[in-house]
Formats: sequence, C-alpha cells, structure tokens
Amino acid sequence: MSEHLGEIPELEFDETVPPRPEEDVADVARAVPDPAGHGAPPQSVEPVGEQR
Repeated sequence: MSEHLGEIPELEFDETVPPRPEEDVADVARAVPDPAGHGAPPQSVEPVGEQR
C-alpha cells in the first residue's frame, strides 16, 4: 500500500461498481420511519436508581 500517515483511506476505489443487493435493501428499509421508535426522548428517560 502506498498510504501516507494522516490520509483517510477510501472505502470504494472504483465509483463505477454498483452497490450490492443487500445495500439496496438496507437503503429501502431505512427510508421508512419506524412507527414504534427506537427508545424514548431524552426528557422522558428516568435516571438509573430512581423510582416513581
């Protein structure tokens, strides 16, 4: 490899390579919001150790 220190390596060297099918499926899945959500908003989360 001919990388220099401090350079960020590129993940895709050839931009003409199409994405893999599983990447397309993941993009479609991420395009639709999850109606159930992924947790509670920060203001409604109870600190550990406190009870109501």
